[in-house]
Amino acid sequence: MAFLLLLIVAAPPVSADQDNVRCLRSVGENPLLRIQFGLKSDSDSSAYVLYQGSRGPIPLKLLKVTELRRVYGGRPSEFETQWVETTATPTAGRYVYTNQGALIDDFQYIRKDGRIFRFVDDSDVLDAGQCSWAAP
Repeated sequence: MAFLLLLIVAAPPVSADQDNVRCLRSVGENPLLRIQFGLKSDSDSSAYVLYQGSRGPIPLKLLKVTELRRVYGGRPSEFETQWVETTATPTAGRYVYTNQGALIDDFQYIRKDGRIFRFVDDSDVLDAGQCSWAAP
């Protein structure tokens, strides 16, 4: 019995499903902004964004999903998804993207003051479920 208990304790932990992660870089910003956007694998309504060089991720909550265009013939419809930052500060912004299946057509961050930051896919830096950025 002690042997079985030892096997259970020594066994490596089973990891949970990995988050669905996208690496993105800003367009037209100097300096360049890089973010890791992750949809939590254990929830349909929570996500996070991690900026390159930041201390930690910013939690996001699903605000709404809107079907923009229904596509027939077995192809996925086009959707707009909005996420809001769930930080304690009143300067929370929104992340809005449109997608058709796995393809993200447009991704933007809208600050509370209305300034918009646009991002494009940067899949070349995706490595083992996280963004591997070179030092700035």
